[in-house]
Amino acid sequence: MELIIDSEILNKCGSGSSEYWFSYKDYTVKNIRDLDTGVKPNDMGQTTYFVSIGLIPFITISNEEIIRGFVNEKGNAKIKSVLDKISGEEFVDTFWKYFNAYPEFKEGIDDFASRYTNHKIAAWCSENNIKYRFA
Repeated sequence: MELIIDSEILNKCGSGSSEYWFSYKDYTVKNIRDLDTGVKPNDMGQTTYFVSIGLIPFITISNEEIIRGFVNEKGNAKIKSVLDKISGEEFVDTFWKYFNAYPEFKEGIDDFASRYTNHKIAAWCSENNIKYRFA
């Protein structure tokens, strides 16, 4: 078996959400809301239960992480020093203000986000001994 990394799988690792878990049994990525926890022993925590049935948390990649990588790749020291001082939603909002004002940010963010996400998910699969291929 192998995990087929397509747009649906890539969307599940986005936005830093922790609602998705990978199943070693069938090589699918499942939403924890769809998992049956009715058979979980009362003395066992949810995470421990999920791991016991062959699930591990799926990789999460936040928008902030991708944008920080993009800013680092562009190498504008002035903007980087400003953005290094803030985090979270404030960071993302501030980045978009700079994005609109600085021409060097106008090109390549979509390509960078795709490369970055593909690299991170491939590394995650390798770290967790998951065979994979990109669709």
